[in-house]
Amino acid sequence: MFSLVRSGLALNLGKLARAQEQVATGKRILRPSDDAVGTSAALAVRRQLGGVESYRSAMTTARPLLASGASQLQSGSGLMSEARALIVQGMNGTLSPEDREVLAGQIELVYESLLEIANSRSGERYLFSGTLTSTPPFRETADGRVEYGGNNSEQAILIGRGVELDVNVAGDQIFDRFEYSGVNFTGLTGVKAGQSANSGSGYHEVHVRHDATTGIPTGGIALAGGGAQDTIMGDHTVTVDGAAGTIRLDGGKNLPIPSPLPAALEVQSDDGSKVVLDLSGWGGSDESFVLRGSGSIALNDGAYQPISLAETDLQLIDAGRDAVLHIDTTQVTRAAPELVRFSGAANVFDTLRGVASDLRNDNGLTAPENLSRIKQRLEEFDRNHENLLIGMGQLGSRTQRLDTTESRLGDLSVHLESLISSFEDADLTDVVLDMTRAEQTLQLAQGTGARLINQSLLSFLR
Repeated sequence: MFSLVRSGLALNLGKLARAQEQVATGKRILRPSDDAVGTSAALAVRRQLGGVESYRSAMTTARPLLASGASQLQSGSGLMSEARALIVQGMNGTLSPEDREVLAGQIELVYESLLEIANSRSGERYLFSGTLTSTPPFRETADGRVEYGGNNSEQAILIGRGVELDVNVAGDQIFDRFEYSGVNFTGLTGVKAGQSANSGSGYHEVHVRHDATTGIPTGGIALAGGGAQDTIMGDHTVTVDGAAGTIRLDGGKNLPIPSPLPAALEVQSDDGSKVVLDLSGWGGSDESFVLRGSGSIALNDGAYQPISLAETDLQLIDAGRDAVLHIDTTQVTRAAPELVRFSGAANVFDTLRGVASDLRNDNGLTAPENLSRIKQRLEEFDRNHENLLIGMGQLGSRTQRLDTTESRLGDLSVHLESLISSFEDADLTDVVLDMTRAEQTLQLAQGTGARLINQSLLSFLR
């Protein structure tokens, strides 16, 4: 009888304890044995919820990268708009050298600020170096150029099963995108593109050098200084009109011959080439004679090669900058530094520094010749600015997609949590009722058992 009472009390006490646990925790399933099927279903949903939360955590980490990148590019776009206004202002032919110097300084300040933006970081990670986040994207070389040091891959996060979202744009796609479309010359010297393919990037200088002037001037006219100051290449005709007192080179303007007769008079052709003549011995007669200029050519700081003026595919190499250029020299008419642009392959930094150099006129060119160089650089500048705006648009669209996906995953997370709740959570009304019932049953069992085993030794002996 005691054993039966004890078993009944333990059973009802266990029911009461389980009901009290459910009330205290609010959970229907406290251990797998409570509901094996419900436990299995809840675990499956929890695994799915864990995946969703990992995606949301990755989005939280990626959001500052997208926001910082977009903010930096917006600042960069403002700087480039400012720089373009300065470049256009510098193309005004009425500016003095002092004004151009001021503009060049302002453009160099924009260059420095833009380079800082290109090398900006979020925390310890560089924003625009691709996946090489510990490597500065852009660096200045010893010869003053800027090179990209990152890669063209993009950092990505998982926002779903098998779905990735890029969270940055590689710097070479924004500031140094390669869209090669050919080789362009400013046209100062008459150098043309050769027949073979070229390779290289950015800006280069083809230096056409005048080495000697040959020919015999007539009428007492001579070459001043032996032709050392001349820039003519190939054959050029000098015409002297004695009656009018003028002199011209090829189809250039008639230049009045001053009095007294000069020992060094510079005569310029319409193509910009010039000869310096000694007219101190001229007798006043009409004269016409041909002078021939010979010279050599080099790419950047490379070795000079003689110009035959018959070569249609002369190869120039600059091993230091990995540039190979093939040129046609048959139409070269003057010596000068010729700007060569690999169209679509010049970054914004080299462009800005080149514009500053042109504004200072480091090569001593005429205003129209300098303007031609700046126009070439402006085309590359506009292309780079467009690429920066494209990068801004990409980051903006990715941010929008991130917001949309995060909102969708948030809704899914709430739904999965409600499913888990339906499996695991207890209905408090039912649980409280069960607890009350178990408590009353236990009290009844205790009272009944007390009466059943309440026997004295005398009653047992009877």
